[in-house]
Amino acid sequence: MRNHLLKLAVISAFSLSIDAFATGLESLPAAGFTVTAGTNQAAGTTGWRECNTTGLYGSLDYDPPTATTNNTCAVFPSGGNTPGTPVSGFSNVTLATAKQSVTITANGETLATMRQRVYRNSAATECVFEKRFVMATTGSFDYNPDLTGSQRLEVNDFVLGGFSQTTDVSAGYYHSANTDSPVFRMGRSFTSVQIQGNDFDAATALNTGYVRRPVTSPAPASGTEINGVGQTLVSPGTPTAAQQTAEIRTNWVDFTVDVTGGVDEDGTTAKDSPFLYVRAGCGSGSEASAFPTTNNTVRIRQTGQESQPWVTVVTNGVTRSGANANF
Repeated sequence: MRNHLLKLAVISAFSLSIDAFATGLESLPAAGFTVTAGTNQAAGTTGWRECNTTGLYGSLDYDPPTATTNNTCAVFPSGGNTPGTPVSGFSNVTLATAKQSVTITANGETLATMRQRVYRNSAATECVFEKRFVMATTGSFDYNPDLTGSQRLEVNDFVLGGFSQTTDVSAGYYHSANTDSPVFRMGRSFTSVQIQGNDFDAATALNTGYVRRPVTSPAPASGTEINGVGQTLVSPGTPTAAQQTAEIRTNWVDFTVDVTGGVDEDGTTAKDSPFLYVRAGCGSGSEASAFPTTNNTVRIRQTGQESQPWVTVVTNGVTRSGANANF
């Protein structure tokens, strides 16, 4: 996947998709949304909304958000690649240095670095929790041993937890100059849902059966990390309806992206995630007491956009006081 601003390319029909002017964090209510049946969409209740609809979820080149196009869920804080608050009226809470930049290790080596920030309103009733991931470009662990060579993790979903105390959160992202992926969709969900184009090398549409906004029924088994067809080595799979669902779980927000520190199966390296934001309730108090690091509240998932096997890496993140990682 490539950012269209970084190269000259033939623009596909998918790259011409333009969202309405809709900058700002978007609501993810506990009740979800009602969706009707359509192309690559089942009818029912969903906890998901679409954000940047260009790029076919990473299978094609995408168009980054601007002030006038492709900007659903997007915000534009000042500060460039080191942005400040994405919401007016919120101020930065200076986290302990160890919380601001966290090295994530997996399989005995560095996987990524996670930036964390918290912005709080003057009444100390709401906060915006920010996380941004930069994937390591070196390492020897092979995240797809069925291919020749050693493959880095391809991240399709970042899932952030600790929000069950807020009925209706809002969420979104910032695409800075060195960001390599937008947020394609986001949902009030613990379960990530696999999505594939109709060809690993030359996709023109989503493959049959994959949905843009997963509905809640029939719900996957409690605690399901990823729902889909599983690893597909030769060609895209065709999921059943039950393999494209995700229950609304108010403790979690899932951001679908396309990020990797190595050369992806589509031939690109995209190591810098967007800045991810969740606006939720919080409280007063000192940094140490109000914003602890809570175990297992960050999930980093490879969900098999092409031939990759499913992988979930679990780590810890800053949350509000009293948060947990419950399903």
